[in-house]
Amino acid sequence: MQPGGSVCERCELPLEGPAKVRYNPAGLALPSPVQGHATVMAGVIAAILLLGFTAWWGLHGIGPFHGQIVARTVAPDRSTVVVKLEVSNDGSRQGRASCQVTAVAPNGQLRSSGAQLSPPVAPHGTVLFELPVADLGDSHDVEATCA
Repeated sequence: MQPGGSVCERCELPLEGPAKVRYNPAGLALPSPVQGHATVMAGVIAAILLLGFTAWWGLHGIGPFHGQIVARTVAPDRSTVVVKLEVSNDGSRQGRASCQVTAVAPNGQLRSSGAQLSPPVAPHGTVLFELPVADLGDSHDVEATCA
């Protein structure tokens, strides 16, 4: 402060206008803008790594799954096929497989069911379940894939 200048009694800021330097009564070194940006960037990177690790750990040890058609019957309406699937889990944790049935129609077009979840499959275990699939009654080369 220049001699003869006036300051606020409460905050000690100069009254002649805005201060040229940031008010720092303790005389501490001020952080540079790079430090502020680096702190924010480090926080963002830490959050991304934590979310990625959480997602990896949540899925680690589940699967791979293998599906095999054990039996296939045509429903009385002649348009729906009921596929009996055996799904095995080669992983070390219980999980559910997403299974899809595909077949070739009489006109040569490939038909497929929507993806459907299996019942929970124990680690290194298998499960049998039936999957009804509409509009595949007249199809051939029926296959199932599970992941």
